[in-house]
Amino acid sequence: GFGGPRLAEAYDAERRPVGRRNRDASARHSEVRREIAAVYHPGLLAPDGDAARLEAGRRIAAIGNAENESTGIELGYAYAGSPAVCAEPGATIPDDPLRYVPTTAPGVRLPSVVLTDGRPLLDRLGPWFTLLCCGDAVPSGALLAAAARRGAPIDVVRLDDPAVARVYGLGLFLVRPDQHVAWRGRACDDPRAAAAIIDRVLGWEEAA
Repeated sequence: GFGGPRLAEAYDAERRPVGRRNRDASARHSEVRREIAAVYHPGLLAPDGDAARLEAGRRIAAIGNAENESTGIELGYAYAGSPAVCAEPGATIPDDPLRYVPTTAPGVRLPSVVLTDGRPLLDRLGPWFTLLCCGDAVPSGALLAAAARRGAPIDVVRLDDPAVARVYGLGLFLVRPDQHVAWRGRACDDPRAAAAIIDRVLGWEEAA
């Protein structure tokens, strides 16, 4: 009941690039399967085919195992171009399909961190929006007030945990219900700036 008219439009802007990225990765993986299939020959099935199997194993290892180890594809996708994310122009978002590099740039899925008490940080998030306050960051009253005017619920989670600081650094992180970072900053005290952030995240208007 608190989403704006542009919120549904964000779905296509967010998911279509991810679908294309996954499609292209799948095509590359199909090529790998064809390369692997070309390695095999009848000698592998013969009783004395040990040497052939060793050679096949060596060649397959050289080809790589990207179809099973593409953590960048699985975890490293981002919605930086979404109309429901306060993107940071010039922010670096790793895009290696094989390797996932954690980042908190707006648009990415919040990196999973296990807190020093053994609890996963993702288990601390609220059911709707969450304002993470890491280190000495103070919850933004302006953001909370702007969300309240739109009727959007926000849970506040304060964390002063070395495990979080190593990955997130310090500051405020507004996290969406789908666990993607919508906005980040050291502070937000200006009511007009806070309203623009909330309105963009909820699909009401473009951010300034």
